Order: sequence, then structure tokens, then C-alpha cells
Amino acid sequence: MEISWSNPLIVILWVFGWAAFALIIIIINHRKKQKILELIHKERMAAIEKGVPYPEWPEYRANGESREKENPRSSLGAGVILMMIGAGISLTFYLWPELRVVWPVGLIIIFTGIGVVISYFLTQSKGTKP
Repeated sequence: MEISWSNPLIVILWVFGWAAFALIIIIINHRKKQKILELIHKERMAAIEKGVPYPEWPEYRANGESREKENPRSSLGAGVILMMIGAGISLTFYLWPELRVVWPVGLIIIFTGIGVVISYFLTQSKGTKP
């Protein structure tokens, strides 16, 4: 079997290979943040057990970051970026004659981005402006 970019299976494996790589990076970052949360919890429990008053620590999210750093428009930006990446992939595959068959692969990413943008608008509180 010859490895060639004209083979749709090779292109699909390439795309999903990069997706798997990104997923591994996300998992590694999650584990790192989980260790930070465990450390914060141990410090709080030790202070409670000793009866030592401890300073008020900021509220932390599940990923270990302070809620104060949260950008309310981050999901909107992520959705737009996903839509643009998907459009770029679809356009590239469509314009490349050997890969024209697999151009709809980018539609998966485009519709994921649209879903993220819709989620942003649905979960946004009514009192705030986008």
C-alpha cells in the first residue's frame, strides 16, 4: 500500500491524529491543575485541623484557576476560532483536487464552533451584553 495524500483514509488519519495529540495535551494539563487543587485542599484541611485561622482564599474552579481570571467571552472566541479553522480545512480540501472528496470533514469543526457560539448565547445571563 502506497502512502499518498490522495488516499482519503490517510487524510482522515492525519486529522484525527492531530486531534488525539491535542486531547493528550488537554489531559496532561487537567492532571496538572488537579494536583494544584489537591494541594489547596490539603492546606485548607491542615489549617482546619490545627484550628489556625487561615486567610480567605479566592474561589477556585474545577481546573484550579481563580474565578477572578475568567473571561466571559472566552467561549464566544473559541467558537469563532473553531468555525474559521473548519472553514479553512474545508476550503483547503475543496481546492486540492486529490482531496476534494473529503472536504466535508471541515464541516464537523464548523458545526462544533457554531454549537459553542450558540451555547454562549444560551447560557449568557439576560442582564449582560455580549
